[in-house]
Amino acid sequence: MGGYNFVLASTDAGRAKWVESLANDLGVNAAFVFKRRVSGDETHITSISAEVLGKNVVIYDDMIRTGGSLIEAAHAYRQAGAKEISVITTHGLFVNDALQRIRETGIISKVICTDTHPNAIALQSEFLQIKTVAGLLQEELAG
Repeated sequence: MGGYNFVLASTDAGRAKWVESLANDLGVNAAFVFKRRVSGDETHITSISAEVLGKNVVIYDDMIRTGGSLIEAAHAYRQAGAKEISVITTHGLFVNDALQRIRETGIISKVICTDTHPNAIALQSEFLQIKTVAGLLQEELAG
């Protein structure tokens, strides 16, 4: 998805340790954004933790509901010079036309999601690719 020289990124510092651990396993750099809460439902990104200029960025978000944090982070990575931005998520709920809003940003090239929520399965397209977790579950249950 990201090629051989990509940055694995997070939508915020809250997932930084997990993303950094996975990035270390993959042998790539990790990045995350720092946010400042302006009000109860509004945040502003204040900085990015890593150099993304000219790099492909793969954002990992464990769950995408409305896509607001994802879109905000993607804009920050693009403004910092990211070449291409793609997304992986475990649970794609995609409520309130979230997938459409993500696509309409024009800065995210594709989203890859597991089949753990029916909304994601129903929305599968060239932009939203679905990967099944059935084999993993079968392996664990048989193990």
